[in-house]
Amino acid sequence: MRKELGNKGAIELSMNTIIIVVIGITILTLGLRWIYGIFGGLTEQSDKIKTLSEDQITTLFGASDKAVNIPTSVVRVQQGKEYNLRIMMRNIEEEAHKFKYIVIAEEGNAGANSVRWYNKEITLTSGQGFEDIITFNSDKYALGTYRFRVMLTCTDCTPPQEESAPVILEVVAK
Repeated sequence: MRKELGNKGAIELSMNTIIIVVIGITILTLGLRWIYGIFGGLTEQSDKIKTLSEDQITTLFGASDKAVNIPTSVVRVQQGKEYNLRIMMRNIEEEAHKFKYIVIAEEGNAGANSVRWYNKEITLTSGQGFEDIITFNSDKYALGTYRFRVMLTCTDCTPPQEESAPVILEVVAK
C-alpha cells in the first residue's frame, strides 16, 4: 500500500511542477509584452518630440533679426529615408522686396538634385517671414557627410543682396 501512495505523490508532484512552469511562462510572457508595450514606442515618441521641438525653435527664431533661420544646421538621417528640415526666411530690409532661395550643394556633393524646396519668387513686406520645408531624400546618397548652403537672394534689390546659412546632412546606416 505504501508503494501506491508514493506513486500517487510523485504524479501529483510532477503535475504541480508542470502547472507552476506553465503559469510561470504565462506570467513571464505577459510581463515581457507589457514592458515592450511601454518601451516599444519610445523611438516614435522621441521622433515626434524632436519634430515638435524643431517647430518651437522655428517659431522662436521667427523673432530673430537674421534673414535665414534654420533650427539645426546638422541633420542626421538614415539611408533610404527622407528628412524634412523647416526653415524661416525674413525680409530684413525696410521696404517690400522679391526674394528667392535656393539650396546649393557645396563642392563634391553628389545627389544635390535629391533636395526639394519651394523655388518660386516670393514678395515679402518689411519684417514679413516665409516658412518652408526642405526635403532631403537620402536614397540618392551614399553613407557620409554632405554640405549644403541655403541662399536667400533679394532679386529686386540694387545691388542684389544675399544671405545664407549652412546645412550639414549626415547619412547614416539603417
